[in-house]
Amino acid sequence: MSEILKIRAERFLDTAKHQYQKGYFDLCAFSLEQAVQLFLKYSIWKILGDFEKTHKISELLNSYKIASKEEKEIETLQKEFEETINDLEVAYIESRYIPATFTKRQIEKMFDFVEKLKEILKL
Repeated sequence: MSEILKIRAERFLDTAKHQYQKGYFDLCAFSLEQAVQLFLKYSIWKILGDFEKTHKISELLNSYKIASKEEKEIETLQKEFEETINDLEVAYIESRYIPATFTKRQIEKMFDFVEKLKEILKL
């Protein structure tokens, strides 16, 4: 079960890269949100054998922080990327149903967040 989460997260990340190149920033933000959500769920699953049934990245980060030994790293990440985490949570709802807009800079920050998160999660 858990490996499919990681595989799908990587596929969403790959999709986001293609969407970024095309300038589809709304869809790119959604794909990045999905990648983050699945990377976190995969990592929590590896530790606990289950994960919280939520779609909120902030809640998943807190769950991982509690379950793992990377509390300080996650807290630093949360502080550094507070706005980006918010943008990703907005992307989950709005870019699916409403024409949400994101700037190139916002998307670049989302990619930075994903890469730093993957480092912490050791993915």
